[in-house]
Amino acid sequence: MKPNLSRREFLKRSSVAGGSAWLAAGAAGSLLAEVSGEAATPALLGGPKAHAKGWPAWPAWDPADDAAVTQVLHSRTWSRSKLVKEFEEKWAALLGAKYCLAVVNGTNALSASFMVMDLNPGDEVICAPYTFSASLLGVLYKGAMPVFADIDPLTYQMDPAKVEEKITPRTKAILPVHICGYATDMERIMEIARKHKLQVVEDVCQAHLTAINGKNLGTFGTTGCFSFQTSKVMPIGEGGAILTDDAALYDKLYSYHNYGYKTNVAPGSYENIAAFILGNKIRMAEYQAAIGLCQMRKLEEQTRIRNENAAYLTPKLAAIPGITPVKPYPGVTRLSYYMYPFIYNEAEFNGLSRADFVKALSAEGVPASPGYPKYPIYTQEFIHEMFKTEVYKKFYTSQELDWEAYKARNHCPGLMKTFDTSVWLSSTGMLLGSKADMDDVVRAVEKIHKNSARLRSA
Repeated sequence: MKPNLSRREFLKRSSVAGGSAWLAAGAAGSLLAEVSGEAATPALLGGPKAHAKGWPAWPAWDPADDAAVTQVLHSRTWSRSKLVKEFEEKWAALLGAKYCLAVVNGTNALSASFMVMDLNPGDEVICAPYTFSASLLGVLYKGAMPVFADIDPLTYQMDPAKVEEKITPRTKAILPVHICGYATDMERIMEIARKHKLQVVEDVCQAHLTAINGKNLGTFGTTGCFSFQTSKVMPIGEGGAILTDDAALYDKLYSYHNYGYKTNVAPGSYENIAAFILGNKIRMAEYQAAIGLCQMRKLEEQTRIRNENAAYLTPKLAAIPGITPVKPYPGVTRLSYYMYPFIYNEAEFNGLSRADFVKALSAEGVPASPGYPKYPIYTQEFIHEMFKTEVYKKFYTSQELDWEAYKARNHCPGLMKTFDTSVWLSSTGMLLGSKADMDDVVRAVEKIHKNSARLRSA
């Protein structure tokens, strides 16, 4: 279904770094008019690929940085030490936070945030549904109840109005997920949080350097949690980070990530190792930090290029009937573009299914997927399994734990619409290409649109 928003209105309402460039570049006519014959034939029907030369490799690595990792290996200091501390200081400074704690991955960054917060069995956390299990693990570890607030299908982000509808006296926290590198409306989310005295854990695992009115995501909430997994816009392989401006909370987080020892106890120390809270061991290693410091030096420039290319690409794609690029909220000044998502309307493509569109686009050399599979997180069995535990049976009624009733209460129609219409372009490498590469993307979509009836019957 085509969203009830004209392209003119879409472009008018969109605001992002380079947003004016979206409009300036929007007068592009069809690129397909420049070619004919075999070149205008979709690759699936025997024509050449619209983009045949490949994309910038991801994750990106400069061989000149090899020495930084080799130095760590030869130092024999591989556990958390000075490089991890340097990484934390520089990541906090880059994002604009007071404190940063580096950990082994984004999943543990999220879980640790909930583990040290005032969150107990019987409490509720309002969660974004367009995500996967890693976002929720800390909520469930604490015995709290995940409650899902629907997304806006035009933005893919948690809808603040739906969040406020879900608040009860038992609500203790909000978990927004900045999906695809776009931004949840954090200014409204924080207004709601302050009004109801709620903690906010930002899942920023896909949104490094995305900013609202110049303020980076991860610095709005109680904590901001990042992933540096291989696919992310700042890849280390594995790794994560937690940002906070709360000194006391940082102390708890540091202790939690180092067995529960006091903050001043160094890894490997055998002095004063009595744990004072229940902790874990989720410390980042030195060689992770060495890779991360190298990647961090490239991040701002890579983000600038992605935003410039997206500003060039978006109005050209928006001009194709049946394609509506996902819009950022007003006030968003920069996006990370972990993915480049758009909404697909098969009716404008002569009934060509979304699955066949994705197949045809991938055949043109443009890496595409339908996004997350159609398994709403509030229907997934790992939540149901937690409901069977003694903790949940003790703190929640049988009606609250009734699985069918739970799924019905948390049903999100906007999310379901998104599952059926979303297309994600793998943009970490793609958007680091040239303007000619972006034209290839547009030409690929135009080829499919022009030949959609033939593709549907093929």
